[in-house]
Amino acid sequence: MFNPFKPFLAAYINYLNFIPSYFIPTFVAFSRKKANTGAIFALNLFLGWALVGWVGALIWALSNEKSNQQTTTESNIDQLTKLKMLHDQGVITDEEFEIQKNKLLR
Repeated sequence: MFNPFKPFLAAYINYLNFIPSYFIPTFVAFSRKKANTGAIFALNLFLGWALVGWVGALIWALSNEKSNQQTTTESNIDQLTKLKMLHDQGVITDEEFEIQKNKLLR
């Protein structure tokens, strides 16, 4: 006997399988706690239908942000050097030096 809902059910099941795979770049960005997860989601949502947009969003989600981390580390070292100079010159006390040093090293 012919069931008229069978083709619709198959299409619905395929649709439910497609949605999670379509948003894999967004899930990856969210799980990696990327600062630009919203932008990756927007790229994935609006341009993900094109293979280039989907792959671009995935590469962006998987990329590392080493340049930002390296800059932060260098600026902390510079700040610690300046802090030590101020301490050696007697501009700040031992207590102030330790407090500021601990803030920078966290």
